[in-house]
Amino acid sequence: MVAISSLTAVLSYAIALCGIVPLFPWLAAPPRMALAAGLLAGIWQERRGVWPLKNWQFNLAVLPVFLYYAFQFSRANPVQPVVSALAIMLAVRLCGEKSVRHHLQIAALSLFCLASSSLFDLSPIFLLYLSLMLLLVAVSLVLLTFHAQDSRMALSRPHLRKVLAVGVLMPLASLPLLLLFFPILPRTQIPLWNIMAAPAARPSGFSDKVEPGTSATVAESRTIAFRAEMPRQPQQQLYWRGTVFNRMEGHRWVRDAAVPPEHLLYKGARIAQVVYPEPGPSRALFGLDAPAIIALPRARGASDGTFEYPGPLTRRLGYRTESVTSGILPTAGGINRSFYLRLPTDIPERVKQLAGDIRRRGTDDARRLELLEQHFRNGNYRYSMRDLPTGEHALEQFLFVKKQGHCEFFASAFALLLRAAGVPARLVGGYLGGDYNDLGGYYLVSDDMAHVWVEAYLDGRGWLRVDPSSLARNAGEVWGGGKRHNLAMKLRLFLDSLDHTWNRTIVTYDFEQQVEIARSAGKRLQKFEMGKAARAALPYLLLSMVLAFVLIVIVRSPWLFTSRNERLLRRFYRLVERDCGVRVQPGSQGLFETAGQTGNNRVREFATIYAGAVYRDRKLTPQEVARLRRILEEGFVTRT
Repeated sequence: MVAISSLTAVLSYAIALCGIVPLFPWLAAPPRMALAAGLLAGIWQERRGVWPLKNWQFNLAVLPVFLYYAFQFSRANPVQPVVSALAIMLAVRLCGEKSVRHHLQIAALSLFCLASSSLFDLSPIFLLYLSLMLLLVAVSLVLLTFHAQDSRMALSRPHLRKVLAVGVLMPLASLPLLLLFFPILPRTQIPLWNIMAAPAARPSGFSDKVEPGTSATVAESRTIAFRAEMPRQPQQQLYWRGTVFNRMEGHRWVRDAAVPPEHLLYKGARIAQVVYPEPGPSRALFGLDAPAIIALPRARGASDGTFEYPGPLTRRLGYRTESVTSGILPTAGGINRSFYLRLPTDIPERVKQLAGDIRRRGTDDARRLELLEQHFRNGNYRYSMRDLPTGEHALEQFLFVKKQGHCEFFASAFALLLRAAGVPARLVGGYLGGDYNDLGGYYLVSDDMAHVWVEAYLDGRGWLRVDPSSLARNAGEVWGGGKRHNLAMKLRLFLDSLDHTWNRTIVTYDFEQQVEIARSAGKRLQKFEMGKAARAALPYLLLSMVLAFVLIVIVRSPWLFTSRNERLLRRFYRLVERDCGVRVQPGSQGLFETAGQTGNNRVREFATIYAGAVYRDRKLTPQEVARLRRILEEGFVTRT
């Protein structure tokens, strides 16, 4: 026998853990300590059966804490005070003595805590905790109905299994409705958690400026920047265009919002992608260099081949883009050369001399570009993320002294020399490369792949992509061969594919996708033909008929789901009525009462053996089962 009170207590603590664990990493120290103390104190007191403090005392003690967090609430900080107050309220409820009402309060507060964790992070783990909590709550509600009648009630193991089965089936029965309503229920474009609290800015390798010399070391981050669904592409084409830096201020490159008008011509085959950026502060929309189209409401394109969102991407979304990856962007009508030849006033003398030499030796822009590439290729420059030049003269140090740096040094110095030599140039910021996930069919691009390269304008050809970093003497070590997918990498890509599937099908599912599904269904209905539809539906119809037949057989044959003891008892009652002529009413009279009515010794023997086991809450032994079956086979007819 199992006590109902013990079961409900265990379930309440399990439900509380489902709400606490996802939220715990996002809480401050005081709520964390309160939750841990409340959970341990509740379990300890439950085992002892002693509750030294009354519930009204706990409620009185938590009032100052609630007021403290209420005064901390503000428009700039709306989430942390509310979440902390919820956590402490749950901790207090776990400490106190628990009635049915208190168990229900624990379930409600735990559900609120779990929902609060989605304000900080909404991952597939959230669905796991939610599913587990719903199962536990359903079972707990069934048990609480018994607890409300008699808190000292105990259930036998067979009865307990039935109660647990009913509790588990309740949420499972709602799954068909969930699958039905998820695609059709209206939803907002902006998730609720974005209204309540903007997500914390994530560290990113992509920046709105290029400023070499700010740090002697660059730390690489594996934080995910975006995922792009597309077929596998050659590694040399994996340049992801994000923004263009068109003006140099001192030793820093920035983007001038007043982009000169130009008409880019996207010639050649286009590669389609579906890009899913991670939420962050950036407004840039990425696509393979160069994106001709980005299909996203409110997205704005600029004449230099870049696209932006009106505000930071603070929610998960996906967009389609088509790109031309030839590495050259022809223009119709030319460009504003003077804009792309502007230089800062404080260019170092040695930089001017190098640019002047290239300008004198080159007869045209194409030859000058070639001479500058030769200088970088033969100048013993090395790509490095450490021991970098710093300060205002970092570019001069890179070009003539240290000769090592990362992509910002290579691209900034190269574009500066091009402009000084009379060749229009600009910087392009984005990412280079990506880990292809064969399971999900997409590229995973992380912050350590952030990159900057150069576009040089050549008359008659257009903007030509040039990557000065590839001219370093150790470029082969940096980009050669790609990454090997060892066991750890394969596991990481597998887990990431699950996360991507969750984000794509659940988190980013919005009203636009609902409209698209409705339009697709409407087009199919327009092409609907009864004959073809009937032939296509025939296998499913046959399968449904078979399943219906099996269901009818199961319903009409309750012996399929009865235990061995119940089958023996039913057969016993039938034989008593047939052989002894005694009308039996199961449930209203006992076995010994039935045996007394018949006056039959074999009936009395069956009742003695059966009741001796079942009424004492033990299983029938194989010998007893064999004897009972033999009695039933021989029947109860009195022989003379």
